[in-house]
Amino acid sequence: MRFTTTSSSRDRERVGTTMRRSPGRSVDPFRPELYDAIAPGYYDRVYRRGRGVQWFWHHHRFAAVAQRLPRPLDRLIDLGCGPGTFLGNFHELYRRGVGMDIAAPQIEYARVVYDRPQLEFRVGDVTTVDPGPGFDAAVSIEVIEHLRSEDTHGFLASIYRVLAPGGTLVLTTPNYRSHWPVLEWLVSRLGPVDYREQHLNRFDSRRLRDEVEAAGFAVARVETFFVLAPFGAAVSRPLAEGALRWERRFLDRLGAELVLTAHKPADATPARPTNSDSSSG
Repeated sequence: MRFTTTSSSRDRERVGTTMRRSPGRSVDPFRPELYDAIAPGYYDRVYRRGRGVQWFWHHHRFAAVAQRLPRPLDRLIDLGCGPGTFLGNFHELYRRGVGMDIAAPQIEYARVVYDRPQLEFRVGDVTTVDPGPGFDAAVSIEVIEHLRSEDTHGFLASIYRVLAPGGTLVLTTPNYRSHWPVLEWLVSRLGPVDYREQHLNRFDSRRLRDEVEAAGFAVARVETFFVLAPFGAAVSRPLAEGALRWERRFLDRLGAELVLTAHKPADATPARPTNSDSSSG
């Protein structure tokens, strides 16, 4: 998920009518067309804006992920990469990056805006990812909550398979054992995207840890971040930054988002390349 409390008129026209639902309506099955309806590069433009609540949320979420990745990295994969913002703006972290997303318009945008020799963007279903084994690290930023619950294990098992032994997973998702449901309701009412319709798979820290461990990972830690600090950015960035530092010190267990860091055991058997991997050279 990418926070969208405001949008341009063009973006609202594209997503506003297709992502609403009636109050009290039950959550629908996974609908990939919802993601094609989002204007290409919408969330990348939010990140590039450099100010406001949305920007602050994205900026510090990406920073939290980057801080938990080991250095140096040879190969990094971003599963559910959207318009390529994380890989495109943190290219110093890795030698080669691969981004995958189910939304073809976002991948097309990423290929144009972040056209670099060490970057590759692919259209693909993250629940059946097959980019080849041997990645040093994988990130999945606000993706797992969009999957059906029954797809959770397959998704995590796919990440496990593509990581090299000792590889690192950093994953973020909303924390439903916090004030997040209130925020979700609020931004779904005020913004162009109804996240209650998109978020099919709800996690708290215990369930997230259990699911990741069931896929074979050794979980290092599950942390939370963001209580109300991002909303201070509507007034000023220094106010929001100060509030975030205070939250990290005193409210570190009450955040609206979860960030998990886990590792594939170093003694795990390396995955075998598929036929497609061998033929791709």
